[in-house]
Amino acid sequence: MIRSGIRAEDGFQACSGKGRKFVKKNVIVFYSGMAFRGNDKYFPMIIGGGMVIVSIWMLIEDMRTQKASIDLDKINFVAIGITIVALCIYILLFRKIGYVLSTILLGISIIGGLRYNSVKGIILWPTFMVLVIFVIFKILLKVPLPTVFL
Repeated sequence: MIRSGIRAEDGFQACSGKGRKFVKKNVIVFYSGMAFRGNDKYFPMIIGGGMVIVSIWMLIEDMRTQKASIDLDKINFVAIGITIVALCIYILLFRKIGYVLSTILLGISIIGGLRYNSVKGIILWPTFMVLVIFVIFKILLKVPLPTVFL
């Protein structure tokens, strides 16, 4: 089918070229992990293998669907700006106030900036997620996280 002078085959060739490069890069990550010794090799192999699967899946999905143009009228630039500002403040405050408080504030500001309706949800969801991640990393895995109070 021809639309706007662009044939479907042209889109397939461009998409598959990018997809092949992405698959190739992830295969390199997988094989690079095989060079490590002992248990150190498993993490890059899992990441590389997983990314190969995901990139092949993305390649297939791109081939099956037609690309739609982006409508700039539907993009919420205010939410994007709030997210960028929140991330910059997060980076500045992370070492000063620690992981827990800075990440909770980041989550609250981003969810609030996206106009989530429930004030209770804006506060509770980021707090819950940060505390779960904190317990997993700091207590169970014994990974040091920057904290001020704990």
